[in-house]
Amino acid sequence: MRLSIIIPAHNEEHRLAPTLLLYNQFMRKRFGDSFELIVVANGCTDSTIVVAAEIASTIPQVKVIDIQEAVGKGGAILEGFRRAVGHTIVLADADGATTPSSLINLIDQLDRYDVVIGSRWLSTSRVTRQQQLKRRVLSRLFNMSLRLLFNIPYLDTQCGAKAFREDAAKKLANVINETRWMFDVDLLLWAEVLNLSVSEHPVTWADQPGSTLRIRSTIYQVVQSLWRMKYRHTKRTAEALATPLIEVQR
Repeated sequence: MRLSIIIPAHNEEHRLAPTLLLYNQFMRKRFGDSFELIVVANGCTDSTIVVAAEIASTIPQVKVIDIQEAVGKGGAILEGFRRAVGHTIVLADADGATTPSSLINLIDQLDRYDVVIGSRWLSTSRVTRQQQLKRRVLSRLFNMSLRLLFNIPYLDTQCGAKAFREDAAKKLANVINETRWMFDVDLLLWAEVLNLSVSEHPVTWADQPGSTLRIRSTIYQVVQSLWRMKYRHTKRTAEALATPLIEVQR
């Protein structure tokens, strides 16, 4: 199997089918039958599973995993990492915000990098439909916070499109702690710890109608996660710096 595309889905009954049909059509032209589209539904209270199962009955490349608990987007992706059998593993959102050609472009960079993350904020990126202003402002503030707390060099950690070499994805699946809002950041911090090479690459992306965001509760959860991750990251860094000293003393 050459390619696995993991699509986490929480209550996506209205947006999932067009995404699966579009990605299937495009990937078939490039990879023939040697790919899989893994829908990982988690905590769904709508007909997401029914929609995915119906498509899977006619398109054998579509695989469906049903996690009844609300494990978060990250939890769904981690399960997808564990189940994927492709030599290349790609993440994509259920709403199809990132064009399939952009996913292919990310895949093509894996001959040089272990992880390639899609970015909406590079000068060569193309955003055909912008998010609401309040979301764009929150996104920029969030990115500034990451740079201050972790010195993360990437402009866009939260884009849903990411590509991995198989061994890199499997390694990350064993160590990532965060499974909700901070999953992408935790992934990139662990990639640094594991000495994985990471590149940020432009994508063509469009905001899709239908997504909801509870700003107050989300900000509260993000702040909690940020400081929890800052503590863990500081501890990991201190342990890494202390290891050579112990060896010298011996």
